[in-house]
Amino acid sequence: MRAIPKRLLPVFGRWGSLLFAAFLVYYLLRAPVSLAISSARLNNAASGTSQAGQGVPMGPAAAVPDVREQNAQAPIGDPARLIKHYKPAPKRYPSLEDHFPWLTKSGKAPPVPERHLPPSPHVDEATPLLVGFTSNWPLLLQCVSSYIAAGWPASDIYVIENTGTFGANQRAELTLQNPSFLNHTALHQLGVNVIITPTLLSFAQLQNFFLHTSLMRQWRYFFWTHQDALVFSDQDVKKKDRDHDWDHDPFATLYERAIGLMRYLNGPDMPPWATHFFAYDLFTLVNRDAYLDVGGWDTHIPFYAADCDMYLRLHWGGYWQPQSEAGLVFDVNVPLKDIGALFRLPGAHAAFSGDPVFRPADDKSQPHREAELKREQGMYGWVEKEGEAFQHLVEVAERMQNVKWAGQNARNVWQDRQMGGQGEPFYRDAEGFSAGVDIMTDAGRRVFAEKWGHRGCDLLELGVEGKDMWKLERDWDIKQSPGNEGGSWGKDWSKDPSKALANLGIA
Repeated sequence: MRAIPKRLLPVFGRWGSLLFAAFLVYYLLRAPVSLAISSARLNNAASGTSQAGQGVPMGPAAAVPDVREQNAQAPIGDPARLIKHYKPAPKRYPSLEDHFPWLTKSGKAPPVPERHLPPSPHVDEATPLLVGFTSNWPLLLQCVSSYIAAGWPASDIYVIENTGTFGANQRAELTLQNPSFLNHTALHQLGVNVIITPTLLSFAQLQNFFLHTSLMRQWRYFFWTHQDALVFSDQDVKKKDRDHDWDHDPFATLYERAIGLMRYLNGPDMPPWATHFFAYDLFTLVNRDAYLDVGGWDTHIPFYAADCDMYLRLHWGGYWQPQSEAGLVFDVNVPLKDIGALFRLPGAHAAFSGDPVFRPADDKSQPHREAELKREQGMYGWVEKEGEAFQHLVEVAERMQNVKWAGQNARNVWQDRQMGGQGEPFYRDAEGFSAGVDIMTDAGRRVFAEKWGHRGCDLLELGVEGKDMWKLERDWDIKQSPGNEGGSWGKDWSKDPSKALANLGIA
């Protein structure tokens, strides 16, 4: 390094301290001066744009935005606004009415027909019947009432409120037109119990909640039913039921026959069993420990296909899953106009909206319509005085079931018929809720297909075994079709409960 010439040393000695002081002052004053200049530019820009006729500010200040007038969370600038395109308005259904006026007026349960009274004293076994509920209060009320009228002890029925409204129904904060509405008071008047889930559960999660509840309450066996089931004790059943003492009692209710089946399954020399189907799983008896033994329900398959996965795993686990009748079980999607008809109350007529018997006269889809209409008209006077007859109730229930299955994709339309509740706690748009369930259903089918390497429930006929879970390559081209479409998914076996298990391959 070159040395500083000796002649410059006096200069540095004279001016060095002065230069150091100048640099120090500069650094101390630079920040406040810069801030003052920036503020002046912002003020000039603001005043230039707010005063009409005074021109536009020139120079760099013109490019500085007034950040004081902008949303601190929004990006600086003027992005293009979204042009909203709204969907067509959803189909509107008539507002719900009171479908059980007798219960509303009297405030107590109607008398059960004498032939259908439950055993007194109660049978030795615990016989809980669980009914899951998410939406459509009238349909649930009809389901529960039909079991009571068929002889099931009301105190043994447990409605599992799965609305995800955190006790809002218990506090009477929801109204009838809200899809999540549930009338706790009416259920307690009927003598029915209500258990509230901690949050909104999928179908598979709800089934595991059933298992959890049975563990907490020490129920080794329990029954469960879908809320769109309508049941009757079969008054015309022939003497062919092996589970009932016909020599001493010529008639058995649905409840008595179901208990007889449970005792039969737990008798000596019987194979290990998991499920007894009375009409596929519209009405079902469950052996809790068998379900827990194979791992419970797969919650990655939230809705449809969850049943296939569960029942097949039970089959591969070595459990017997028989099916036989205990009474008449119908799959419906509309309630009776007066649920009191199930209790044979005088003046309560078995009728429902959409009954094909009352279609316009030019409808040729019902060749015997005139005869059926005349019979309906002839029943009116009898029902006003005596109440409904068993045979007529069954005929109406059969028509209700036929209407449910008449149109494509009509099976679960009952789930989104209520369109009200805006502004109430935990409100959900009915159409949006249904769309969300559809998306989750498709996702669940994709999980099932990936889990077993096949799209559809017909795994047994393909030679698939339980040990193959998550180990099989796909039997389809994923580039051509996702796992929730094609294959055997188009087969809907649940329309005919008597054939569902045979089609599944476990009967």
